Amino acid sequence: MKEKTKTGDNLKDLLGSTIKRLRLNSGYSTEEMAEKAGISVPFLGAIERGEKWPSPATLSGIAQGLDVSPYELLKPENSASRDIQGITKKLVSDISSVVNDSLKLIISIEDEINISQNNKTN
Repeated sequence: MKEKTKTGDNLKDLLGSTIKRLRLNSGYSTEEMAEKAGISVPFLGAIERGEKWPSPATLSGIAQGLDVSPYELLKPENSASRDIQGITKKLVSDISSVVNDSLKLIISIEDEINISQNNKTN
């Protein structure tokens, strides 16, 4: 396998891996993503592998399908940041749910204790 030394090859690899990562994080199959972008599955695969460059229109279609700007596809740190924000939101939501469930349990136990104490005094 030839070593990639050209800037263009590195950018194609970067673009392809960013598209693939965002596609997978969005839960889209290659078939679904290709349909959203209006391209063939083999062409999407070639883009994700860094073998082909998408046209500006295709890049725009891929970005639109992933709900990001075309510019974000070329900036992996922004994409990674977006992924981290999504994971953080989910984690906060999960923690909030656990805290709410725990508070409900504590209140329920407290109510039972109060009822039990009231029954003893009556």
